[in-house]
Amino acid sequence: MKAYGLRGTLDRVKSATGPAQHLSCGVCGLIMAGMFVGQVPSSLVVFWGSFSLAVILATVWLPRVILGYTLLADFFLSTVVLFQYIMKPDPTVIAPVYHVMTVNGMQQAHRPTHDMVMSMIEQYAHIAALVWLAVWSLYLANLVQRQILEHKRFLHDY
Repeated sequence: MKAYGLRGTLDRVKSATGPAQHLSCGVCGLIMAGMFVGQVPSSLVVFWGSFSLAVILATVWLPRVILGYTLLADFFLSTVVLFQYIMKPDPTVIAPVYHVMTVNGMQQAHRPTHDMVMSMIEQYAHIAALVWLAVWSLYLANLVQRQILEHKRFLHDY
């Protein structure tokens, strides 16, 4: 199957067919890659974000077969990021230590830190978002594969 092109993609997005979901999946992948900066290795985030961008480009200008493979690669990278995120060690909070002279002698001053340590709910939300994106991209890759097979079947039937 050939590419839709820009006008064909816009027509299909207006009618809410498959390419609208492919573009949404690619954009969500780019946004999520930004969410995980500093959480997983930077090279992995860049690689993942570039494949999410490749999903957008493949939706518009590349054949369906390549779109299916980029969706599978996006699924794989989402899963890798998920496991990297789950397996990362807890961050150690490092804060300066101050000692002050008090009536009782030298004591350590307790200063409020401004570190933003993620709560458990935020961590679970990040994990759920990654699982959702991985399942979504796998579903879309399966959908593209079924569309390709249906197109081949119609070519041979008529």
